[in-house]
Amino acid sequence: EASINLSKLPSPQNRFGIVLDGLVTSAPFFSEPILGGKAQIEGSFKADEAKQLAQVLRYGALPVTLNIAESTSISPTLGQDQLSAGLLAGVIGLVLVAVYLLVYYRALGIVAVFSLVLAAFFTWLFIIGLGRTIGFTLTLAGIAGAIVAIGITADSFIVYFERIRDEIRDGKTLRVATELGWTRARRTMLAADFVSLLAAIVLYALSVGSVRGFAFTLGLTTVIDVLVAFWFTHPLVTYFGKSKWAEKGGILTGVSRKRLTAGSTILTESENK
Repeated sequence: EASINLSKLPSPQNRFGIVLDGLVTSAPFFSEPILGGKAQIEGSFKADEAKQLAQVLRYGALPVTLNIAESTSISPTLGQDQLSAGLLAGVIGLVLVAVYLLVYYRALGIVAVFSLVLAAFFTWLFIIGLGRTIGFTLTLAGIAGAIVAIGITADSFIVYFERIRDEIRDGKTLRVATELGWTRARRTMLAADFVSLLAAIVLYALSVGSVRGFAFTLGLTTVIDVLVAFWFTHPLVTYFGKSKWAEKGGILTGVSRKRLTAGSTILTESENK
């Protein structure tokens, strides 16, 4: 029987390929006969390259077979339809919250609506900027995070406005009530936003896939909520409290002293009886 020494064959006949998933990962050549079933690959490898090749050799040796359990063909327009539906849901939610604020808080509600629109505008700018710089993509889960943030932002306004109303019920003027109400509401707003931001950070760190998009958008909109509340809503409400029209306490101001103290007056009269 004739034996062939592969190490003496010309290239490429003296090479063998290491193939994984149809791709040639490495193609070393024989320098000497392989005896005993053990061989060593030598070359000018970097540490990462050698580690990657070792992983390919280990994984390729596993006796793993894959069976196709299910195959589904999805139209490329499905994702666009879902994204459009999510954006529509966000707009509807924003409009409903704005209507509630306008009906219940009147002129103060206008301040809240402007703040919501400004927060939505900055959120959109950040999403576009992140998309162009780091490739961030707004998914359906990300839209859900933005919708949740609408409720968090509206809750901040409600806490602030109710504090102002409480001060007016206690006999404070509107100008004093706006400052005292902000001092007392500020801690509650920061505590609520901190909890939301902490939840977003933990969720982003521990989750994968679309859930991370939800967490990222929730955290981003929470930070924007804090900035808008401190740099826009509070100064605007302070200016509102100094206006002569608001000081008169008409029914359209949302801080009518007669309307706010009506309930407490009725309660006092019933207690006297």
